[in-house]
Amino acid sequence: MKSLKLILTIVIAIIALIGAILYITILTGKSDGNMMIRAGEILVVFTALIAVFFGLKNLATNPQALKKSLISIAVLAIILILSYVSASDELREVGDISIDAGTSKWVGTGIYMFYFLAAVAVLAMIGFGIKKSLNK
Repeated sequence: MKSLKLILTIVIAIIALIGAILYITILTGKSDGNMMIRAGEILVVFTALIAVFFGLKNLATNPQALKKSLISIAVLAIILILSYVSASDELREVGDISIDAGTSKWVGTGIYMFYFLAAVAVLAMIGFGIKKSLNK
């Protein structure tokens, strides 16, 4: 575990050094910032890959977590299907832009999913608040 911490500390130091060098090149006018943006994009992709890898590794080594994750994915899939069925595929005109039926259907699906999940979140906050008040 200590060796992993040392390796991560070295990697973080190298990334910080690269960031500092890129920042200095922007301040001195030798760069317009494209390299900094590229480095940021690479770091985001690298971080996402690491997060997905360790998440999948955790699921593979912990069957109980895998079961809970599959149940959560199934619930989200059901919400997605219900939202998709509820959404309208009516053609819309927004200014000069014409939105086709498929785009309208998916936008409506996203809106309905947001409404449903936001309602669940609000109800959960209210429910846990009431439960906490009653336990005092």
